[in-house]
Amino acid sequence: MELEPNEDQKLLFDSAEAMFARRYTPGFRAEVVTAPAGWSDAVWQAITELGLTTLTVDEDHDGAGAGPAEVYVVQQALGRHAAVEPLLDGTYLPSWLIAALGSDDQRRELLPTLAAGTAHGAVAHAEPGREWDALPAVRADRSDSGGPVWLTGVKSPVARADRASFFLVTATDSEGELGVYLVSADAPGISRTDGRTTDWTHAARLDFDRTPATALGNPGRETAHALDIAFARARIALLGEAVGLMESGLAQTVEYLKSRRQFGVPLSAFQALVHRAADLYAQTELARSIALWATATLEAFDADDTVSILEAADDGFVFVAETARTVAEEIIQLHGGIGMTFETAISHYAARLTAVTQSFGGIGATRRRALNSSSPVTPPSALRNADQALLPA
Repeated sequence: MELEPNEDQKLLFDSAEAMFARRYTPGFRAEVVTAPAGWSDAVWQAITELGLTTLTVDEDHDGAGAGPAEVYVVQQALGRHAAVEPLLDGTYLPSWLIAALGSDDQRRELLPTLAAGTAHGAVAHAEPGREWDALPAVRADRSDSGGPVWLTGVKSPVARADRASFFLVTATDSEGELGVYLVSADAPGISRTDGRTTDWTHAARLDFDRTPATALGNPGRETAHALDIAFARARIALLGEAVGLMESGLAQTVEYLKSRRQFGVPLSAFQALVHRAADLYAQTELARSIALWATATLEAFDADDTVSILEAADDGFVFVAETARTVAEEIIQLHGGIGMTFETAISHYAARLTAVTQSFGGIGATRRRALNSSSPVTPPSALRNADQALLPA
């Protein structure tokens, strides 16, 4: 990927964007997020028919085996319409973890259902009062006879848990090792309390009380690394959605400035407002460049795992999420009071952009990791031979 999608990827974007545009008519998102299901089954059916759920599953398990660039353009199309269907939370992220850690039987059982869109997963990692990168407080206990694993503790918030077929739960075993555990959504010992997030999408609190579970892989350093890589992939995928949200938020704001009249003239006649809109355009384009750079770096990592993908994901997320917060604030300000109303589309774009800043540990946790790494003093590049591209000191 040369910092620009190729023709096939652009065609995929056009197909996904057209599908979302046909269904996300004015007021549709507000209607869907207030419905009991939390997203549209009709839209999800269209997503599966278009093959978007197959992208992150390999061909051996009925998937398309696509790469980061394909995920990026689909996420961008989803963001263009602030769509709420759980592609990233319910399909892409679970599939990455299962592919990286699952046994052959677990892959054969779960990955085809994710690719077909007939099952959804939910990754349960966040815990109340715990930093994102700390060891989980949820315990994974095993009987002395080597029997099944039992989980005890609380996870919250867990995105899209209310309609998940299974959970992937992070927990710490008796030896202090981090593991990822597969739990059926109807397993005994689970108490679920449903709620909503800042963008009105569904999330839940999960209480585990000696809930039976099965480990994905062996708890320890390799599992921790695989979890870090999966979350890095998710952060980079989220950047595509953020770019799509910013594009549409900006376009709607510019149209509002042209059509809304004050003192007998359109708002676009006021130079200060035009300058603010122009600044938003520049920030959106910068965010796009950083998101494409992070995606290209992930493609390079898939070809060569010595590429520093964790630092690239954190740097990209911090920049784009900070921009997302600024864009969210500005598009509301430029719309005035009407931008705060639930019935207005722009409020949903601003709410989702705000939710992006809080995802996967949020800006704070990501910045702490970035500052503890070498990335602040390493010039970023998407080139394979970056050391040859940099000017000498």
